[in-house]
Amino acid sequence: MLEEADRTIDQARDHFGRTENADLIKASIAIERGDFAKALELLERVKDKLPQEVQIQLFMARCYVALRRWDEGLEAAGRVLKADPDNAQAFLVRTRIELHQNKAFDAVDSALAAIGLQYGNPMGHYLLGASLLQLNKFKEAEKALSNCHHLAPKYLPALQLLARVYSKLGDQQRYTETENLRTKTGAQIRDSSQKELARLRVMAAERKAKRDDIDRQKQAEIDRVEAEIAAIEPLEILVVSGLPRSGTSLMMQMLKAGGIDPMTDGKRTADDDNPEGYWEWEEVKQLPKNPRLIERTEGKAVKVISALLPTLPRPHRYKIIYMVRPTTQVVDSQLVMLDRQGQKARSEKQHLIEVQEAHSRQIRQVLAKSDRVELLEVSYPDLVADPGPVIEQLKTFLGERFQVSESVAVCVKPKLFRNR
Repeated sequence: MLEEADRTIDQARDHFGRTENADLIKASIAIERGDFAKALELLERVKDKLPQEVQIQLFMARCYVALRRWDEGLEAAGRVLKADPDNAQAFLVRTRIELHQNKAFDAVDSALAAIGLQYGNPMGHYLLGASLLQLNKFKEAEKALSNCHHLAPKYLPALQLLARVYSKLGDQQRYTETENLRTKTGAQIRDSSQKELARLRVMAAERKAKRDDIDRQKQAEIDRVEAEIAAIEPLEILVVSGLPRSGTSLMMQMLKAGGIDPMTDGKRTADDDNPEGYWEWEEVKQLPKNPRLIERTEGKAVKVISALLPTLPRPHRYKIIYMVRPTTQVVDSQLVMLDRQGQKARSEKQHLIEVQEAHSRQIRQVLAKSDRVELLEVSYPDLVADPGPVIEQLKTFLGERFQVSESVAVCVKPKLFRNR
């Protein structure tokens, strides 16, 4: 269902912005379609941003082979094996390349390595047979190709090479039997393919009819929602956001001290990680299911995690104060919090840093381009070092709603700036 997959990932990219993982999925779809040049173009974009992703190098190696760029394919397969010495697919790619480069002895070694790691993959046996045939080792090639045929009885290239081996061995009976089997199998495959093609055409027609019906339903729902939105009076809503542990709670305290009431429920109480409290409203997590609940925050300030910012509904306008803190510090603080709670992170530290840095960067780029958002980015380290300039920024950004007083600056407690 490549068309559906392509459409789905495009919708995701339209909503959340272009990401490295989205490009990787697009590249995978292009490979399945046989568009290796397009796949390679996408992979080139993401390889430096996801340097530890072995799958990218393996995809690139496959693309290089399909495009007959042998040397580059060999280098890519080498990078995979350096990171993952037991990667059978990389050995298979290397075998193909060595065969095309007439390095049959090397190809035999690579094929044997692939078979040792993944015996049940018929491709390893096929490539071993092809390599041995190139070396005129016909008996050995017969055994390898017979193994391939046993594992994949309908794989015609193996039967073709097996027939050639019997011809070289002068075994006319087995040559004839294999050729007859190849012809019979080919006919069966063609007949099966025609039936499958007919079945797929019926399925495609049914999917299209269903999709058209769904599209009509979606359009009706869109029209209903648009009409509902048109009837809503636009509000201006103040939001504080940022990555977890980036200073959002401190900003909420400062806004409170400046005369702006916070939208909080007090469910999450102060602790060692946030001695001054979290200033959260639990219900805001339901935004994706119930966007209109944001209207209850009118006239107040509300914390919204950065991942939920794309769900802020129209037609309202938003003043968003986005707290920015070096991602390494953010992750260090998150890890300390997890450790204090007796929990462990689900990913390695460097991976957490890269993922959160990319997410924060993309979210801010989307917000900066939105015609419904006024964005103020506040550096948490700068705020702690010298609150004065940030307080002036807040005054300019919020106008008369924000009253500057000594109590605003008192909220900033440098001793709580830990994990630097």
